[in-house]
Amino acid sequence: MKFAGSVTAILGQRLLVVRSDAGQLPPLYTGVADAENRPVGKIVDLYGSVSRPYLTVLCNEGVCAYVGDNLYVIPESKPEKPGKKHHHASGRTGTDNSRRPKTGGSIWKKKSRS
Repeated sequence: MKFAGSVTAILGQRLLVVRSDAGQLPPLYTGVADAENRPVGKIVDLYGSVSRPYLTVLCNEGVCAYVGDNLYVIPESKPEKPGKKHHHASGRTGTDNSRRPKTGGSIWKKKSRS
């Protein structure tokens, strides 16, 4: 298993601050597990300096970790952004054109000389 970092602080009930190694920085939204390979949560933020990065891990419901615990990247977890919409292969469905401006014509109107 790839080392993700060690827990340095616990924020509230579900957030962990994890000190990571700059050479082995895992990607966002990757799952992490403890030393016994039990899933702990997923990485939701990366911050700090390039040489001393920190991770914020959102823990799963009912899972706890302690300061000093080592966390590891779950080998087969595919990073996926939360709230990502899945589109159909045919493109847009329905008649939702809310993204297009409703100008009624060209924005380059010719001025009349009267």
